Amino acid sequence: MSPQTPVTRVGFRLQVRRERLDEYRDHHVQVWPEMLDALTRCGWQRYSLFLDDDGTLFGYFETTDDLDHAVARMQAEPVNERWQALMGPFFEAGDGPADRQMHELAEIFHLP
Repeated sequence: MSPQTPVTRVGFRLQVRRERLDEYRDHHVQVWPEMLDALTRCGWQRYSLFLDDDGTLFGYFETTDDLDHAVARMQAEPVNERWQALMGPFFEAGDGPADRQMHELAEIFHLP
């Protein structure tokens, strides 16, 4: 993203099952290279995940889209379907893949 391109900062929350925390962490030690390529190709930048011991997962990324469009772009990637199928069982409740369960958080402060 160039300095002139408007950037949307997206924060979201999900809940990982406590009994699956270690396994969830393990899957993120080496994310599939094709998944990383797809995220980059779809404009997901500065993407981070933070996981608390209670299973609260906070995610952050920057994009030129809003969350819905950024997720839709990823859903068009074949590798995303495989990744979501793998990750789905790690999350509490919810219907469908994790990328459709993201609870977007409102940004209330930003220090540029």
